[in-house]
Amino acid sequence: MLAGLADCTGVERWTDRYYTAHRLFTLVFPGEPAEPPQSFGNLSDVQQRVLRFLAGQDEVGWPYHVADALNRWQVPTGRSDLRVYVGSV
Repeated sequence: MLAGLADCTGVERWTDRYYTAHRLFTLVFPGEPAEPPQSFGNLSDVQQRVLRFLAGQDEVGWPYHVADALNRWQVPTGRSDLRVYVGSV
């Protein structure tokens, strides 16, 4: 899914990118966590991989539900803050 998301560019692929991102975040960051993670290390391996990928992307391209999912999980939503959070300064 991450490869598909990264490959989607241009107006004609906006729907594919949106759908892929929506599915990804529904699966990886479902609903409200029982307890918000205290640190990046408390996230699952898959969640960490997704956040590392996001930290390297332009946040302008993020669909709105990405920020919603990260807010629910109390993960930084700004690109620079997210990069610090995942340790890729």
